[in-house]
Amino acid sequence: MSKNFTQVLFKSFIIPVLIAAGHLTVLAQSGIYGGGPIYKNRSYAINELRNSGYTYVVVWTIHIDASGNFNFNAEFPLVQNGAYVGGSSYPNFVDDMARLKSAPTTINRLEFCLSAWGSSTFANIKNLIASQGTGSSSILYRNFQALRNTFPMVDAIGFDDESTYDVSSATALAVMLGNLGFKVSLVPYTNSGFWTSVATNTNNQRAGTIDRIDLQCYSGGAGNSPCNWNFGTIPVYAGLWDAEKSTSQVQSQLNTWKNSCSARIKGGFMWLYDDIDNSSQTAAYATAIRNVFGGGTLSTAAVTFYRDCNYGGLAISLPVGDYNLTRLRSFGIRNDDISSVTVNSGYSTRLYVNDNFGGNSLALTASNDCLVDEGWNDLASSLIIRAGSGARTANEAGQKTSFSSAPVVKGFILYPNPANSELILAADEDLTGVFMQVFDMTGRSVMSFRNTINRLDLSRLRPGVYTLVFNRNGSKVARQFIKQ
Repeated sequence: MSKNFTQVLFKSFIIPVLIAAGHLTVLAQSGIYGGGPIYKNRSYAINELRNSGYTYVVVWTIHIDASGNFNFNAEFPLVQNGAYVGGSSYPNFVDDMARLKSAPTTINRLEFCLSAWGSSTFANIKNLIASQGTGSSSILYRNFQALRNTFPMVDAIGFDDESTYDVSSATALAVMLGNLGFKVSLVPYTNSGFWTSVATNTNNQRAGTIDRIDLQCYSGGAGNSPCNWNFGTIPVYAGLWDAEKSTSQVQSQLNTWKNSCSARIKGGFMWLYDDIDNSSQTAAYATAIRNVFGGGTLSTAAVTFYRDCNYGGLAISLPVGDYNLTRLRSFGIRNDDISSVTVNSGYSTRLYVNDNFGGNSLALTASNDCLVDEGWNDLASSLIIRAGSGARTANEAGQKTSFSSAPVVKGFILYPNPANSELILAADEDLTGVFMQVFDMTGRSVMSFRNTINRLDLSRLRPGVYTLVFNRNGSKVARQFIKQ
């Protein structure tokens, strides 16, 4: 963001832009940019933002050096050589980003921003693309892929270029990010021709990648009006700064712009959470924006999913809805990563072993402290949540029911069961070479192997109940056995 406190007045202009056709989803009306307090003061910051009324949060900002390494706010290394390294500085950073979108919350979009006033990030990006391109072997691709894999809950990357203004490299980066699954936001305060060219070129190559404009209307961009920036069908969100305007002034200014160009401006955002964190002002500024554009209703927590048994590890609460794997990841729930579930009164959920609600399923209308008992630990790839018992079928009598429309592996059994020292795997098809895992009652993997002789040596296992799990024909197979 611009830190030039000298007001610069820009002439009004309208630049027609033809944006490639594509579905541009407007997810949020009110946003806030925040830096250090979000990861340094997590004891209050995460919950304050979740309950603030903002519908999107931009965590600010990533700098990229000449070698392609990512650093957050020049305070800690984030990604290096294709691997996430930020956990050594802030071990809770990843889970905290997921918690921002965990119900009850008003937040439905999460972004990381790139660069700032005075940063060489986009100059370094230009040079790296010139020398390596944006293919899968390039350092930019590898590092952003690591970022995507580590932070699947981050929906978009914001471009805050304030000096380089190279259309070709910015477009190439945006298209690459779109291919990795990110949306892209543009964060301009001047040089409209550059920004509209990047938007047009990017969406012509990959429709819908750039889906919002966060226009800086403060500090160096204090003379900006969203009515004078035309990005076609891409919505514009006008940003104001708490150091320059009170809550009433923010509401008044946004209302004036909305009345003048409602087809163009769709929301507003605040710079900067760091100024107003841990105070009533955080929510007050959100209210000022919501009074003009609406939104900001708290989602209702229907079911909570836990990474570990006994309601341990990362906990993500979701409202009623359908969640395929892509949508689960956007909330920070990874594939095969649910071990216990809390079902709030009046709701039900059904877990599916495959993505897009396919394969075996498990219906729950009550909490379950460890899915190992049902042979369902770390197996869910999609799920549905309904009010009442709607996630169950009419002929289900029990609270926990697992069923399959067809056997995944015909004739598959484990015997003897219970067993003392050895377990035999029998099936009507060849399971040689299949990778298998054994989990204990806590959901911990205690054995992994590639099947060669259809026999499992139990001599190293303590007496107890275990679950054998493997994938077959795109589906997961789970069978319980007892070691005596």
